[in-house]
Amino acid sequence: MDNITTGGFIKELRKEKDMTQKQLADLLHITDRAVSKWERGICAPDISLLEPLAEILGVSIVELIRGERSERPEEPETSAKEIIRYSRSEVARKVRGVRKKYLIIAAVLLLAAALIGGVFLWRSGRLFVLDEVTSPDGKVCATVYSKRLNGGSFSFEDGISVITEQEDGLQWRVIYGDCTYRGLWWSPDSRKYVLALDYADENRLTLSWLDRNSSSNLNAYLSMGVEATELRKYGYSSPEGWPEIDYRFLQWGMDSASMLIYYSFEDSVGENHTGYFWYNCETGAVEGILEMDGR
Repeated sequence: MDNITTGGFIKELRKEKDMTQKQLADLLHITDRAVSKWERGICAPDISLLEPLAEILGVSIVELIRGERSERPEEPETSAKEIIRYSRSEVARKVRGVRKKYLIIAAVLLLAAALIGGVFLWRSGRLFVLDEVTSPDGKVCATVYSKRLNGGSFSFEDGISVITEQEDGLQWRVIYGDCTYRGLWWSPDSRKYVLALDYADENRLTLSWLDRNSSSNLNAYLSMGVEATELRKYGYSSPEGWPEIDYRFLQWGMDSASMLIYYSFEDSVGENHTGYFWYNCETGAVEGILEMDGR
């Protein structure tokens, strides 16, 4: 069956009967849009409509299927074959239509699921996790994100944020802003951790205390300790004149208070100085400074 041929034939017969598309549609209890689609060859009449449509238009079912009048009566066997063939093509067309409809529905559902999943991943921050570091006792996890926190979710703005979550679900959230994450180290007692961040103007170490719910710039405390020992040897007498000192965290001491810190700075005559020292975060004491040969 050719939809265009049959559609043209239906249009021709309708006009012969001096009927409008709506009048024909009303007789068949369908919409005039359906009749319009037949006549334009977009689709063919449903098999259940063939008999009443043929009767209204004054032709046989076979003539309607073929899209032309027959000069001789059709044999029953031939008519049956034509109808069966048409029926099969209609079934196949409907199956394709149903399949297409379900594929569209499935695609829409998948898209909706992807959008919902994307929103969930964005809100949860799983898309932006840079690091997850669990405390030695396994009770606390510090998660580092590459986006700024914004209430209970994350903004579009880049920036380091850290969520520290205890096993009871209690969270501590800190935003460190526009910087680069370098590392996070828990103390052996799981009460605090050091966070290394690179800002545009300095490399900063921060010390976060869980039981104090505080985060402080460790560089300032380290510089006071180094000034009292090392910088004075090179003529530095006040914080205003201190050179820029680069600090790197190396490791915690077993007492969970001492930290082994690497330092480096360039003095007023351009000579580079590097070394190591122990810093006690509970007493503020700087001990065991070892300057390395800068040459």
